Amino acid sequence: MGYDINCLSGDSEVLLEFGRRRPIRELWRDFEEQRAVVAADEDARSRIRLFTEEGDKTVYEVRTNAGDEIEATADHPFSTPEGMRTLDSLEVGETVRTRPFVGLPDEDPPEFVVLDEDDFAGEDPQLVRGLKDRGLLPLKSTDDAFNRLLKLVGFHTGDGSFSGNQSWFYGSPEDLESIRADIEAVGYTASRIYERDREHEIDGNRFERTEYSTRGSAKGFKQLLVRLGAPDGRKTESAFTVPDYLDRLADWQKALYFSAFFGAEMSAPAAMAAKNLYCPSVSHNRVADLEEHGEAFVRGLMRHLNELGVRTNALEEVERTETTAGETVRFRFGVQNDSENLVRFFSRIGYRYNRQKAKRAALATAYLRRKERVIEERARIAEEARALADGGVAPKEIKARFDVNERFVERSLYGGREGRPRPPADFPDYEAFCSQRTVRDDLTVEAEIETIREKGRKTVYDIGVTHDAHNFVANGFVVSNCGVRMMKTNLTYAELEGKEEELVDSLFANVPSGLGGGGIVQGDVDAVEGVLDRGVDWALEHGHAVEDDLAHCEDEGRRPDADSDAVSQKAKDRGKNQLGSLGSGNHFLEVQRVTDVFREDVAGEFGLEEDQIVVLIHCGSRGLGHQVCSDYLRKIEKEHGDLLESLPDKELAAAPAGSRLAEEYYGAMCAAINFAWVNRQLIMHRTRRVFERVFGRDWEAMEMDLLYDVAHNIAKKEVHDVGGEERELYVHRKGATRAFPAGRPELPSAYRDVGQPVIIPGSMGAGSYVLRGGERSLEQTFGSTAHGAGRTMSRTQAKQEYWGETVRDELRDQQKIYVKAQSGATVAEEAPGVYKDVDEVVRVSDELGIGDKVARTFPVCNIKG
Repeated sequence: MGYDINCLSGDSEVLLEFGRRRPIRELWRDFEEQRAVVAADEDARSRIRLFTEEGDKTVYEVRTNAGDEIEATADHPFSTPEGMRTLDSLEVGETVRTRPFVGLPDEDPPEFVVLDEDDFAGEDPQLVRGLKDRGLLPLKSTDDAFNRLLKLVGFHTGDGSFSGNQSWFYGSPEDLESIRADIEAVGYTASRIYERDREHEIDGNRFERTEYSTRGSAKGFKQLLVRLGAPDGRKTESAFTVPDYLDRLADWQKALYFSAFFGAEMSAPAAMAAKNLYCPSVSHNRVADLEEHGEAFVRGLMRHLNELGVRTNALEEVERTETTAGETVRFRFGVQNDSENLVRFFSRIGYRYNRQKAKRAALATAYLRRKERVIEERARIAEEARALADGGVAPKEIKARFDVNERFVERSLYGGREGRPRPPADFPDYEAFCSQRTVRDDLTVEAEIETIREKGRKTVYDIGVTHDAHNFVANGFVVSNCGVRMMKTNLTYAELEGKEEELVDSLFANVPSGLGGGGIVQGDVDAVEGVLDRGVDWALEHGHAVEDDLAHCEDEGRRPDADSDAVSQKAKDRGKNQLGSLGSGNHFLEVQRVTDVFREDVAGEFGLEEDQIVVLIHCGSRGLGHQVCSDYLRKIEKEHGDLLESLPDKELAAAPAGSRLAEEYYGAMCAAINFAWVNRQLIMHRTRRVFERVFGRDWEAMEMDLLYDVAHNIAKKEVHDVGGEERELYVHRKGATRAFPAGRPELPSAYRDVGQPVIIPGSMGAGSYVLRGGERSLEQTFGSTAHGAGRTMSRTQAKQEYWGETVRDELRDQQKIYVKAQSGATVAEEAPGVYKDVDEVVRVSDELGIGDKVARTFPVCNIKG
C-alpha cells in the first residue's frame, strides 16, 4: 500500500460551498478554477489546492448505524473523537464523526442579469457608481456575491428591518458574525454586534430578553436588498411575495434563500411524542388589505419546497386579529413530519444563519435515519418470519433465529399489526437521544461503524484543501524531536512576487499543521518502526527523498544507535498519523529571500546569493517525541529518585551514564531523531510539489536542493578535548544547535572544508540567519551556538498583548509577509514582538567565534500550526 495515497472512490460526493455537492471525480474543474469546498462547516470555506487520481487501488466500504456509506482506501483518514484516524485503524463498533447536512446536487445556474443599472434609475449616481465599483452592477445569477445576497435577503425578510438607509439583522451573536462576514464579502462594512435588553408582552405576560443585532449602513446595500425582494417598511403592511427570479435559479441557489428565511422564521425540530417529531412550521402575518400578497408569499414558499423534494402540509389560516394597523391575518404551513420527508428537509435545505436550529436539525437527522434503519430491519425480519412460516418452519424455531422479542415475531406471524413496524421499546426517545449526544460547532455528530467490507480495486481520488485540519465532507463523513532544515532554490524574489498569496495558500493546504494527526504519510506501526530505525533511508526507499538529500543532512539522516523497541507502543500510535506535519507552537514553514551576504566565499560553498529564494522548515518529532520524553521521565523518577534529589535544579532529570535505563533512553531518543528527520524530509518533498504547481516547473529545474538539516534539543555521543585528553561525552544541546567548524569528521563531505551550516531562525517579522560553525566553538561551547532568537514573553501574555488578525494584516500590509495559521491565537503567540532581537543573538555568536555570519534571510510566506 502506498503510504501517501489516501483516497475515496469517484462516486463519493463532496460538500461544496453554498450547500452544493458533487462527486469527487468531477472536482478537477474546482481544482483548476480554485472554487471553494466546505471543510465540515458552512462558514469554513476552503480552497482546493490539490487534486489526485490513482488507478487500481483497493477500497473498503464503511457503513454506519445511521446509514452513512463511503468507499475509501485503507489509509484514508476519518474524523473521530480521538482525532483523525486512518480507516485501517478503525473497527466495527468504533465511532466516527459525520455531517448530516449533505446539501443539494451541484448544477451550473443559468446565467442571466438579475439587476442592472436600469433597476436603479432615479437613484443617486454616486450610489450606482458604488455598486459598480464593488462589482455588483450588473449583478448576474452566476456571481459569488449574488449567492451571498440570496442568504442575506432571505434572512432579512424573516428577521431584519430597515431604518432610514440602515439595514438591520437580528439574531444570536455567533449567527450575526456569519451575517457580518457575508455583508463584508459583498463589499460593504458591517457594524459591530449591538446588545440591548428589551421588554416584550405575549398574551398579557411581560418578559425581558437580550436582543443582538448588526447593521449595514450603506444606502447602496439597502437598495440592493430591496430590489432583490427584501420588504421595505413594516412587513405586515408590505406587498412583497417570493422573488420572481428564484424560478430561474439552480435548486441549490433557491435553498440559500429559503434556508436563511427558515433560519429566521421556521420552528426548530422538537419532539411531538416520545419517538416522533413535530412538523417544523412557519407562521406569517399580513394586514387584511394585503391578504392576497401574504397568501401568495406563503404559497410560494410551499411550492418551492415541493419542487426541492420536500412535501408540505396544507396552508392554514390560523387566526384574524385586530392590531393598530387594522385586521391582521395569520397564515401557517408545516413540513410533513414523516421521517423520510423530514430528513430530506433537514439534510438538504435546513437552517442557515441559525446555528442552534442547525444543530437540532443535525441531531434530528441522525435520530430519524437511525430509527428508519431499525424499522427497516424489523420489517425485513417480519417478512422473513412470515416466509419461513409459509414454508412450514415451526414458530418456536422462527423465534430462535432472530434477535427480537417473541411478541414481535408473533405479531408478524399472526397479523396482529399491519403496515410498518414500530421501533422496539428499547429504542431511545428523541429527547433522550439528543441529551446523550453533542453536536460540534462544525455540525458533526457521532455515529458507530456498522460494517467495513472490502469492495475490490477501483480508481480513487483525493483533494487537498486549505482550512482547519485540512478536512472536507464526503458522503457525510469528515475525512483530513525539533530541528530545522533549509532548502535552496534558483528562484529570485522577482520571480515570486505576485504569487505570494497563491503560494502561502497552497503550502497551507498541502502541508498539515496544528495539533493532532493528519500527516502527509498516514502509515501503520510497521511504517513507523521503519522510520524510527532507518531515518531518511526509509523516505528514500518510499520515494520521498533523493540521494542528495541524505548527503546534506546531519548524520545523513540516520542515527545508528536508534532502537525502535525502546519506543513505547503509545508513542508509536501517536506518531503513525503525524509523519509529515508541522505541529503547533513555534514550528513553521517559511519561504524566505536572501537579503544580505556577509561572507561571499562561504555563501558560495553553501550555494547562497542575494535575492535568492530559500525555504526554512522548523519542526520535530511531534507527539511521538513528546511521548518518548514523558515515558522515560516517569521511569527515571521511579528508578533514580535519589539522584534527582541531588541535582541543582528541580527541572533537571537524568539517568546515570552507562545504566540500562540511560542506554534505553538514548536508543529511544535517537529513534525519535530519525522520526524528526523523516518528518522534515516529507514536508520538504511536499513543498517541492507545491512549488512545481505554482511555478509550472519541475523541482529539479528550480534546483530545490537541501542546504542542511540539523537537529535541536538533543543529546549526542561526541568526542571532545577535555583537559588535553579526548573523551566521549554526552553533549546535550537544549536551546542550542550544533556548530562544528571545518575539519570535523561528522560533517558532510560538501562542508567538511568550510564548516557546518548553522541555521538560526528569528521571528516571522524579523528574518533568520545562516552561519557556519566557528573556529572557537569547540573550545568554548563543545561545538554549539544558539538555535534561535528565543522568547521574551510567554504565550499567555502574548495572546493578551496581541491580536492575531492584526499581526497578520500588519505583516502583509507593512512588510509584504504573508502568514497563514490554524488560528489567530497562534499568530498572536508567535508575534514578532515576543522574540528577542535575532540580530543581537547572531552578533554575539559571530563575535565570540562560535558561529560566523554568512547570510541573512527575510520572510516572504509563513505557515504555522
